[in-house]
Amino acid sequence: MKNNLALIIRYKLTIAILSIILIACQSSGLSGSSILYISEKDGNPEIYSMDKNGNNNLRLTNSSKEENNPKLSPDGNNISFISTKNSIRELWMMDFEGNQEKLLSRKGESVEDFFWSPDSTKISYKGKSADGQHDINVYSVSDGSINEVTNNSSIEKLGNWSPDGEWIVYSVIKTDQMLDDGDNRVGIFKKNPQGVDEVRLTENFEDHDPMWSPDGKHIAFLSTRGGDDLDIYVINADSKEETNITVSQGNDYDYYWSPDGKRIVFISEREDNPEIFVADISLNEKPVRLTDNMSTESSPIWKDGKIIFVSDSDGDTDIYSMTPSDGSGQKRLTNSEQSERSPSW
Repeated sequence: MKNNLALIIRYKLTIAILSIILIACQSSGLSGSSILYISEKDGNPEIYSMDKNGNNNLRLTNSSKEENNPKLSPDGNNISFISTKNSIRELWMMDFEGNQEKLLSRKGESVEDFFWSPDSTKISYKGKSADGQHDINVYSVSDGSINEVTNNSSIEKLGNWSPDGEWIVYSVIKTDQMLDDGDNRVGIFKKNPQGVDEVRLTENFEDHDPMWSPDGKHIAFLSTRGGDDLDIYVINADSKEETNITVSQGNDYDYYWSPDGKRIVFISEREDNPEIFVADISLNEKPVRLTDNMSTESSPIWKDGKIIFVSDSDGDTDIYSMTPSDGSGQKRLTNSEQSERSPSW
């Protein structure tokens, strides 16, 4: 009898422990391997998720308006996205199951782009006010407050956060108002999230689309400073030494850092048709071409030993994956007669 009682107690204890583990896993949000994307398979652009193998597809939004640019918070608990629910591009947030939608940007403010902070407590976004003012703001998830990082007549293009969360990188675009004011502030800048300590990283050129490397050592950006073609440059975050890593005829753009911060995957028109290449930022190796077809590729993202990307090889756009080293193992992850786009991983 005592042995049976001990077995029963042990069994119940095991079940309780397994239940706690299951609840903990469920409450941790979407898996780090989950891919968010936009699909029109149900007639309207909506947000979906799937695993990195293209399985377990789940529809997360259901509205008559257009959703775009979904991004999962680093802790996996929330998804931010842009929606036209009120006829302008607004910043919204919902939980990882697609519930509890909340408007984050201010009334009448149109949002161009946004990035989660590394600790998931804040979201930086580029907003355009109703009177045409372009500025970068930071939204606090905990209390809903909005802090203005920039407030001037220039137009900023938002980049991401430094991995330590201490800086936001962005570019300044020349405007007629700046010329009238005698302001020559163009180039790449960084500023802390409180809106002080602005540091100029490049000057004399309209460099844009800056992105901090995952290891925090470099910042990549796009520029035409070498001529008419668009190239990808990398600047050392400490020494400010600049390197053109995609010297070629034809535009290079739409890039993404490798997880180790040593390589960049990008789209290039050097072979006329937009194809995907990988470049070593040390320039010790020639760029490696990963795709070779007459289709148009875009939006490459590198994570967990895979590159996912968008291609229109079958007439509409779908999401694919491949091996970063040589482009082998290409796999179609979405398969519908409508378009899939804007992957985020």
